[in-house]
Amino acid sequence: MKNPKRVLGKILGKEADLAAFEASGESIELLVETLREVQKMRRLAQWLREHSGIEAALPPESFHKLLDLPEINFHETTDRNLDVQQHSLKDVRQPGDPVTVANLNTYLRELFRDLSSLSQSKTNDHGTLLLGPGISGDLVDRVNDYILRLRRLHWKGVGFLFTGFQARGIEKQFEALFPDARRAHPLRHHLKEVQWELGFYRRCLEINIRWAATGLDLFAVLRRDALHQTVENVGELGSGLWTVVYNGLQLKTTLPLAGIRLEDGHTLFNPESVPLHAA
Repeated sequence: MKNPKRVLGKILGKEADLAAFEASGESIELLVETLREVQKMRRLAQWLREHSGIEAALPPESFHKLLDLPEINFHETTDRNLDVQQHSLKDVRQPGDPVTVANLNTYLRELFRDLSSLSQSKTNDHGTLLLGPGISGDLVDRVNDYILRLRRLHWKGVGFLFTGFQARGIEKQFEALFPDARRAHPLRHHLKEVQWELGFYRRCLEINIRWAATGLDLFAVLRRDALHQTVENVGELGSGLWTVVYNGLQLKTTLPLAGIRLEDGHTLFNPESVPLHAA
């Protein structure tokens, strides 16, 4: 990198005291690379917020709600005797305590695991979602009700021969909810496919509830056909956190000087408290 000090000055702005950074003896070039990684993470966080509702930089109260999830609340350590000890964040953390970068990494790791599993299920079992463009969480039970009502009208041996008028009335209600889901109409001809698809949507509901504190809205993601990209961006954001943590071990003076504190993950994502400029 040519003249990393000049690049650092552009990133931090004119008011930055570059002499203090030089006096630290730490690598200015590594600091620049790390701050650029933070800028990239901010772009990813913004995309996730706009396209999935996910707030990457959770406020303390929201993160504290996630401690109801054992995968986030508990962590294990091994002592000298190789005995495994389990620790609870609830025992040592107050609801208003800053959310550390380590906390954010744990949260994003578990969120990635759930979203990745869901995306794999979609790829393997639901390549094309019939109701995807119009589905929302509050419609899942209504669609299930339409299916059950149609099945009751399907008489053994004669099908809808004597109940066709009633069946058509149900199908019209379904079509009004999903006018663009042409491949699912008429519903009586696609009962198995739609019912199979409902299982996927119920899993989406479960994940939405599990991660409600983050703002995740999987049905908005599905309507935008953005599940794969959401999974990729969550994973990339988690990788970025690890990069910042790893580099931070060599930037114990200059990273805090730049405003980035690993004990407060909010500093990574808030451009108002820690502005970083293009360079």
